[in-house]
Parts: sequence; C-alpha cells; structure tokens
Amino acid sequence: KFGILVDDVLGQQQAVIKSLEKNFRHVEGAAGATILGDGMVSLILDIHGLEKMAFKSQGKLRLAS
Repeated sequence: KFGILVDDVLGQQQAVIKSLEKNFRHVEGAAGATILGDGMVSLILDIHGLEKMAFKSQGKLRLAS
C-alpha cells in the first residue's frame, strides 16, 4: 500500500503540463511543470514515480535491518 500525506487541498484546476528541461528530466518523482494563473511555476508530481521511490527505499531499509 502507498499513500501521500497532505496538509491541505487548495483546489483543483486544469493545467497544461510542460516537460522539464534536459537537466531536470531525470528527477525522480517529477512529471513536469506548469505556470499557474498568478504566474507562479508549479511542479507536477509523478505519483507512480514517487511510489516506486518509496518502495525502493523501503526495500533498502529492510535489507539494512
């Protein structure tokens, strides 16, 4: 099982996702970025990538114990 804990959901909105530049494409857990209505840049999370990272690190912890 896998879950993500958040403090607050601020809302939902449609967004155009732009892929990350070359030097950021291999950042695990990041799918891309978008520019919000107020001009701020927001990172789009890759939920499946975060899940893989969580289980990969969990396996390392089990091996270490």
